[in-house]
Amino acid sequence: MKISRAWLGLVCVALGGASCKKDEPRSEPVVVAQGAAAQKLLTPEPAAAAPGGTASVKGTVTLTGVPPEMPLTKRDADPFCARTPMKDEEVVVGPGGALKNVIVRITKGISGNYEPPMTNVTLDQTACMYRPRVTVIMAGQSLLIKNSDQTLHNVHTYKGASTLFNQAEVPGLPAIAKTFKDATGEILKFKCDVHPWMTAYVGVMGHPFFTVSNDDGTFEIAKVPPGKYTLEAWHERYGTKSTEITVTANQPVEAKFTFEAK
Repeated sequence: MKISRAWLGLVCVALGGASCKKDEPRSEPVVVAQGAAAQKLLTPEPAAAAPGGTASVKGTVTLTGVPPEMPLTKRDADPFCARTPMKDEEVVVGPGGALKNVIVRITKGISGNYEPPMTNVTLDQTACMYRPRVTVIMAGQSLLIKNSDQTLHNVHTYKGASTLFNQAEVPGLPAIAKTFKDATGEILKFKCDVHPWMTAYVGVMGHPFFTVSNDDGTFEIAKVPPGKYTLEAWHERYGTKSTEITVTANQPVEAKFTFEAK
């Protein structure tokens, strides 16, 4: 009977190789992991940890020239909204040209993976205005859209020109909870089709290195890791400006952005 080389190889293994001829070809050994070693082979390597930082990026955003006059919102058609006259808030300028509601964020240079916070961010509809008008969240973080008014609103959300969702929100009902997975830095626009002057913007980032300028035009981004980055300032009317920065450990970085009124 003719015995194949494969079967002969199995016999050799069973007998510890004692009966095998030296000139018989061998196959490559098969390594079988057991216990902890097997688990290590089956478990994928974790993603690179996000680097920590000890530096801050701070500065100011200002508007030069004469700020545009913001008109009163036209809210007479809704008796509830008409109780609280308010101006449009597309451009909000303080003393010295301090420009509020500007998203300041790092757009290039960040590496590593950052987990979104477990805390929620609230976008409220109060006095027939969105509050805050401009905010930023991380991808995967929960956004709660709340109606604090005694009137019907609807939350119409756009990514560019496309509608992401359009949902009515009746007074007294629980907040609408939304989570956005896209971490490409998209800035979403929120409107209310019932009250067309109501507008808000929510930036969605894949890391935590962002902020929004305050009433006095100042901003600060904390715990930035060392590196070279592109820092961007975005305003809903005036667009974007960017600058290159270099961050070193424990050293604050100053940045200033200036927009021209139009």
